[in-house]
Amino acid sequence: MSSDSSIDQNDFAVEDANTAAVAWWERLGSGMISPGIGFGIVAGIASAVLYTLANISLRNAISVDPFIVSTFKAAPTVLVLTPYLAVVKASGRPIATSRQWIPIFIPIALVGQVIGNGAFQVALGSIGLAASVPITLGSLLIGSAILGWILLREPVRARTLVSIATLIIAVIVLSQSRGVEPVEWHSSSSEVSEEPVDWVHSPIVGALCAVSSGLAYAVFSTTMRFTMKRGMLASMAMWISGVSGMLALAGIVAIRTGWSPIADIPPAMWQSMILAGIFNFTAFVAISTALKVLPVVAVHLINASQVAMASVAGVLVFDEPVTKLLVLGISLTLAGLTILATRRRPAPDPSTTFQSTFRSE
Repeated sequence: MSSDSSIDQNDFAVEDANTAAVAWWERLGSGMISPGIGFGIVAGIASAVLYTLANISLRNAISVDPFIVSTFKAAPTVLVLTPYLAVVKASGRPIATSRQWIPIFIPIALVGQVIGNGAFQVALGSIGLAASVPITLGSLLIGSAILGWILLREPVRARTLVSIATLIIAVIVLSQSRGVEPVEWHSSSSEVSEEPVDWVHSPIVGALCAVSSGLAYAVFSTTMRFTMKRGMLASMAMWISGVSGMLALAGIVAIRTGWSPIADIPPAMWQSMILAGIFNFTAFVAISTALKVLPVVAVHLINASQVAMASVAGVLVFDEPVTKLLVLGISLTLAGLTILATRRRPAPDPSTTFQSTFRSE
């Protein structure tokens, strides 16, 4: 009799432990689905660090064709999220409460992947890391402010307009600086030629690519938040972006050069591309979380700390020259971001919570 009761007690203990474990995972899951403001800020900072690490890896791979790099950078997103979404679907949970936005989001994802990632890789090989990142982020903030106002009804105040004007000047100044000598893209381990190349790889074209990349990212991130607010899971949006982007970029590679040059890519470049993909995916997770609770411009403002990180990495890691125009352009970028960060906010309503004052709904 006592042995039976002890078995029953053990069964109850196991059941209680299992119930507690399930409850803990449910609380964790709900926190990830509906993160608070504090977690959103942490996620934004984490995305800045991770994107910087991804950019360093991408800068290291500038001797490889930019579309090949962008193709493999998108691969980790697909490899991780495909089985995850399959499990979510099998469990009966919806991955998108409204499927009408999926056909609209696919071409936007292509803009972010092909123009955003491809053009940014071209810019890295033309004007370097220290100049590419502030130009891209400045363009991204400008585009996000405009699109946030159009799609999400987020206000654009006078101080924001001053910030945008400052960032435009910064982009123009940075476009005149050259962080690296222009390079030809190779798929072998041979030394990169130091001979001048055609005008397509000039600093001006590199700066235009950085601007195009930033605007493409602005279109993508704002539209992604728009669809997430209407029922699409962040993981689903990321999966659509990864699959459509990888297929489109692979098609571009097949048409431009074919797949034979991939066999000649040295191991060091493979390592850089794989690391770039991993860092980019984890940064994507972080910024997607931040975008759920913070305004688009606020998220990219936090992310703009990449300017300082990229400048340090470009100079210390890749020996990019420190020119007067580069310093002036970065200073103007930081000034524009500071103006945006210190804009006057309306007096808080005592009836509202801390979290609601930061939401854009």
